[in-house]
Formats: sequence, C-alpha cells, structure tokens
Amino acid sequence: MFDPITFWMQGTVMWMKVFKQQQEAYIRMLGAFAEKIPHEDCTALAREAEAMKAVLKPSNTPRKPTMTKKKNVSEVTLAPA
Repeated sequence: MFDPITFWMQGTVMWMKVFKQQQEAYIRMLGAFAEKIPHEDCTALAREAEAMKAVLKPSNTPRKPTMTKKKNVSEVTLAPA
C-alpha cells in the first residue's frame, strides 16, 4: 500500500543527508583555509596596530558635506560623433 507520509519522509531524510554533507565539506574547507593563515605572535600584532594608529589619526575638525549643483537635462550637451 502507498503511504504518502513514508514517501515524504524518505525524501526529507535524503535532502537532510545532502545538506549535512555540504555543511561538513564547508567546515572542512574553512579548516583547511585557517591552517594556511600565518599566525603572528602578539607582539608583532601590537606593533602593527600601534603603527596604524599614527597613520589613521582622526581629524579634530568636523567636516560638513558639500552639495554640488545638479545640471538640468537641457544643459547637458552630447559630444559630436
């Protein structure tokens, strides 16, 4: 006898297995990438952060955005072909 619930469950289980395999492959890939990243010690990282502070010093004066005048369509000219 045909049981639609059993048929539906078999399809669902199959897709759950596929989804789990994809997740596991993705995690393995991320692990492989993480192994290739160079590991720095904390002193080199701190030295680099201090060097970036001097370069990326924020300005004390706030800047206001400036608006440019929009051109009308009639003012736009096309270049001769």
